[in-house]
Amino acid sequence: MAVDVARFGDGRSVIGLRQGRLFRILAKYRGLDTVQLTRRVIDFEEREQPDASVVDSDGLGAGVVDQLRDRGFTSGLHEFRGSVPANDATKYFKRRAEVWGLAADWLHAGAEIPDDPELETDLTAVQYGFSAKQQIQLEKKDDMKARGCASPDMGDTLAMTFAVQLRSRHVPRSRADLAWMR
Repeated sequence: MAVDVARFGDGRSVIGLRQGRLFRILAKYRGLDTVQLTRRVIDFEEREQPDASVVDSDGLGAGVVDQLRDRGFTSGLHEFRGSVPANDATKYFKRRAEVWGLAADWLHAGAEIPDDPELETDLTAVQYGFSAKQQIQLEKKDDMKARGCASPDMGDTLAMTFAVQLRSRHVPRSRADLAWMR
């Protein structure tokens, strides 16, 4: 599960869930403070039982992470900082560009996403270029705003689901179980 945090203004807080080849948007909110959003996140934590939850902790999201920890939701909780260097720094400039790249690979491999015009706009509006070291670099949100584009909240939510690598819960018990994986 991933949470992109916004508070007031034109941004939205978005909660999404990716399982295998499927991504779905659980909720979109405008104008919630961090306490209200934390309550909604907890509701989805309890209902969906995700293996991991990734919360954008650059800026306002740090408050949501703090509140989740304070309320005992620490298992599987991961802070996402898109502004830090990428794990694959030879290919990507920052972590945000890296998770967007992983999401793009996933989409090209035949993923299933909601038929949502806002999600489509988010996924296609972000432009990219290259750093001086030829690393993939996403355009800044301020630059997007100057072009008349909104913050890609749903796209960021989908991308953040790639910030943590998880193993499948399915544990094969027999040769027959292994057959479906071939």
